[in-house]
Amino acid sequence: MTNPDQIPVIVGEPNWAPLEQSLPSCELENFMYMGRAGEIELYKHQITRRYLNIGRDSRCFYRYIDGNYVEITQEAALAHVRG
Repeated sequence: MTNPDQIPVIVGEPNWAPLEQSLPSCELENFMYMGRAGEIELYKHQITRRYLNIGRDSRCFYRYIDGNYVEITQEAALAHVRG
């Protein structure tokens, strides 16, 4: 979906809405806002140091593979980030 050669990661004003819609409120404090790549918001878990990448349309994405973010289910993304 997002090619890293075309869309850089931009760090600006945090957009917490996708994270707030994906997690229980008791887990929100465990994440740092890292920026955005196109329409994908990047959050990093403070303990596991793993990323939770959420599109503004609530779809979740895994890391870059062959120059693109790979879409995964929300359940798989949360299992990955929680370790």
